[in-house]
Amino acid sequence: MDVLSYQLTRARARGAVFSSLRRVAPWGLAFTGLRPLTAHILLDGSAWLTTAGQEPLRLAAGDVVLVKAGEPYRIVSEAGASSETITEARRRGSDQGPGEAAHVLCGAYVLQGSVGRDLLDSLPRVVRVPAHAQSASHRGAIGLLAAEADGTRTGQQVLLDRLLDLNLVYALRAWWQLDEDRAPGWYRALGHPGLARVIQAVHERPEHPWTVETMARTAGMSRAGFSASFKEVVGQSPGAYLTGLRMGHAEDLLLRTDATLAAVAAQVGYGNQFAFATAFRRAHGLPPGRWRDAHRRVSRTEPAGTST
Repeated sequence: MDVLSYQLTRARARGAVFSSLRRVAPWGLAFTGLRPLTAHILLDGSAWLTTAGQEPLRLAAGDVVLVKAGEPYRIVSEAGASSETITEARRRGSDQGPGEAAHVLCGAYVLQGSVGRDLLDSLPRVVRVPAHAQSASHRGAIGLLAAEADGTRTGQQVLLDRLLDLNLVYALRAWWQLDEDRAPGWYRALGHPGLARVIQAVHERPEHPWTVETMARTAGMSRAGFSASFKEVVGQSPGAYLTGLRMGHAEDLLLRTDATLAAVAAQVGYGNQFAFATAFRRAHGLPPGRWRDAHRRVSRTEPAGTST
């Protein structure tokens, strides 16, 4: 599994299309901004994304926009156009009449745990990936989304949701290529052959007894040269990165499985559960058993959905 796939899997990054609407100008859609990460794909037409205190963002056909949680925002056909809430718009359905039209597909992603937070932290509030910056594969996936959104065939929602998953992978990859300085450290490291081998290896085998020496050998570098390069490119030391990776993996195991603490410790690279508990408490402020109990209680009481 490549590193981006690993990160998205650990973040439980799964998308769900919640609306696909045709609108005839003038029109406007209002969003609460409460969802952790929302995708808007302008399948055709043109529009503006407006947020209080920010310059309006022009959207053209094929553009993809990712919006993190924050202040309410609107997508409108033109400045001053009145807006309806997305809940009202979904209830009313698409406009069928003639006129200058746009087709907007909206979906939301669930990202959980520290890996999800890290991915979100790497993004600005609004990310626009213009059509011209998209790969041929990304444009192809958007074409499939557009074609499927127009249909009413069996299994449509499942296909739309999975295509939305693809969109997130393509959109993140395109954005980080456009603005590499804002990309996560592990992504920047993939551009360095030696560091890329290490990043891939530790993600594939976090339980391996890694040391700076073994990582440097994997990179084909001296210990000092590897440590310096890793910190410069990734933004933290090899040891800190490895610990963070293991803690993220441990969170996932504690929340998603009933594995014993000893089994979790072994799967994330600690010789015994006591060493693991010490490292986990240092990172989370709670021992792993109490952290598991507290977070499972929270997950059981959280509402099933979040307002759009």
